[in-house]
Amino acid sequence: MRNLLQRVQASDMFILFIILITVTTAAMETDVFVPSFPAMQNYFATTEVMIQLVVGINFLGICLASLFYGPLADTYGRRPVLISGCVIFCIASIGCLIVDSIEMLLFWRFWQGVGTSASFVAPGAILYDLYNKEQAAKKLGIMNSLITLAMAGAPIVGNYLAGNWGWKANFILLLVLAFISLIIVVFGLKESHPVEKRTSLQLKSIYTGYQQLMIHPQALGILLIIACIFSGHMVYISNLSLIFINNLGVDQTLYGFYQGAVLLAFGLMSVFSSKVISHFGMHTTKNLGMGLIAIGSSSLLLVSFLAPTNPLLITIAMSINSMGFALGIGIMFGEYMEIFPDLKGIASALSNATRLLFIALMVALSGILFNGTIMPVAVMVFVFFLLSLGAQILLVRYYPTVEVKTIEHELMI
Repeated sequence: MRNLLQRVQASDMFILFIILITVTTAAMETDVFVPSFPAMQNYFATTEVMIQLVVGINFLGICLASLFYGPLADTYGRRPVLISGCVIFCIASIGCLIVDSIEMLLFWRFWQGVGTSASFVAPGAILYDLYNKEQAAKKLGIMNSLITLAMAGAPIVGNYLAGNWGWKANFILLLVLAFISLIIVVFGLKESHPVEKRTSLQLKSIYTGYQQLMIHPQALGILLIIACIFSGHMVYISNLSLIFINNLGVDQTLYGFYQGAVLLAFGLMSVFSSKVISHFGMHTTKNLGMGLIAIGSSSLLLVSFLAPTNPLLITIAMSINSMGFALGIGIMFGEYMEIFPDLKGIASALSNATRLLFIALMVALSGILFNGTIMPVAVMVFVFFLLSLGAQILLVRYYPTVEVKTIEHELMI
C-alpha cells in the first residue's frame, strides 16, 4: 500500500491534479462572490468603493505574503509552504463568516489573501522544478483551461448560492474548498525541491535574489506586461456586477453568465494553447495573443463610446481580450522564470507580488473613477494594453537573442 501511494504521489497527473485543486480554489476565491457585491453593499450599508476593496485588500494580502513565501519555498521546500497557506486560508474563511462590519470583512479578506498567496507561489515553482520552459508552458495551458472553466462557473454558482442562502454561502463554499485542498496537499503532495538545491534563509541572500530580478531590464519588462494584462482582467471583473446589475438593470440570475462568458473564452483558448504553441512556436503564439488583446481592448473602448448600455457587446469585446490573455500569459511567465533558473521560488514570488500589488492599486483606482458606466474600465483596459505593447516592443528590440534562442530550441524539439 505504501509503495502504491508513493507511485501515485510521483505521477505527473497526480501532481497536476493537486496543483489544479489548490490553484482553482485560490482563483475562485477572488471572484466567486463578485455577483453578490450589490447584496453585500446593502447588507453592510456601505459604498461601491468599500465593496470593491473586498477584492483589492485581498490582492494586497496575496502580494505581501508572496514576498515571504518565495524565499521560504526555496529554503524549506514547496510542500510546507503550501500547507501553511492552506491552514491560514481555512482560518480566514471562518473569519469571513462571522463578521458584522465591512471593516472586519476587509480584515479577514486580507488574511484570506495571505493564505491564498501560497497557492499562487508554490505551484508555479513546482511546475518549473519538474519541467523545462516549453513543457511547463504547455502544462500551464492545459491547467489554465481547466482552472478557468471552473472559474467560469464560479459566478453562476455564486449567484445560485447567494440567491438561495445569502452572500455568506459563497464563503462557506470557499471554506470547504480550502479544507479539501489542505487534506489533499498534506496526504498527496510529494516535495519537488530537493534538499541539495535549497538555499539558506539569509536576509542577504534573499535581498540579493530580489535585487537581481528587480534591476534586470528584461525581467522588469516581462513583469510589466504580466501585471498589465492581469490588471485589465481584474479591473473589468471587479466593476462588472455594479455596472451590469445596479446601472444596466441586468437580472442577477443572468449576470453570472456574462461574467462566466469572459472566463469561458479564456478557458477554451487555453485548451488549444498547447496545440497552437506546438504548431506555430512560442514566439508567434505570444504575438497572436498580443494581437487578440489589441482587438479586444480596442473593441471594448469603442463599445464604451457607441453602445455603453449593451451588455452583450461589452462581453464579446472583453472575451476577445481574454482569449489573447490565455495565449500569451504562460509563455511570458516561462520566459520570466528562466532568466534566473536558480531563483524559481523568489522569481515566482516577485512575479506574484508585483502583479497583485499592481492589480490592487488599479482596482482601487477603478473604484475612484467609477461612474456607473463601462467607460472608465474600458479606458483602463486600453491603457494597460498600450503599456504592455510598449514593453514588448522594447524587449524585442533590446533582447532579440531571447526570441531567436526560443525558436531554435522549438525547432530542435
